[in-house]
Amino acid sequence: MATRAAVREPVFERGFKSWCENTAESLRRKLGKRTHEPLCPFELAKALQVEVWEFAAVEGLSQEAASHLTSQAGDEWSAVTVHTEGSLIVVLNPRHSAARKSSDLMHELAHVIREHAPASMVASEAGFMLRTYDELQEAEADWLAASLLLPRVALAYCQARQIPSEQLLLDYGVSQQMLKYRMGVTGINRQFRQGRA
Repeated sequence: MATRAAVREPVFERGFKSWCENTAESLRRKLGKRTHEPLCPFELAKALQVEVWEFAAVEGLSQEAASHLTSQAGDEWSAVTVHTEGSLIVVLNPRHSAARKSSDLMHELAHVIREHAPASMVASEAGFMLRTYDELQEAEADWLAASLLLPRVALAYCQARQIPSEQLLLDYGVSQQMLKYRMGVTGINRQFRQGRA
């Protein structure tokens, strides 16, 4: 399940960030795209044979649970991947924006690409479910998802052509927050600021 809780800066294995950039480029090539072109997470899910379900397709939930999960009170969840016999299904929070769903789905696909062990659910003594997760795996999925959505090569391409950020947000289906984050961590802001100085 994708979450957005703040955690301390992760320590990735050597070469992980470069691997993410290379993976973003290689997946685009496999899908017949140029390395700077947008990569739709729904298209990638299909290529990875991961099903994406609308929340309404989920069966077996009580009316109370369904109402909670689709209400403002249920906003703490973003996406969940269900491992069934021979298939993977991702369910996205229907309340979230298109850009948020795109990011959440890419996060779940990043777990698949990295072959992370799925999180488990544990019943508490109080009778509710608690999810266990691995902080490093979550951090890896966050970093890889962001790299897949906005690889450095795409950001450099767009900056070199002075494509307005509003257009970039539309073309790549990301939020302003994601764009700002990637422009900073990739060093693209600094590179092009110095180049224009």
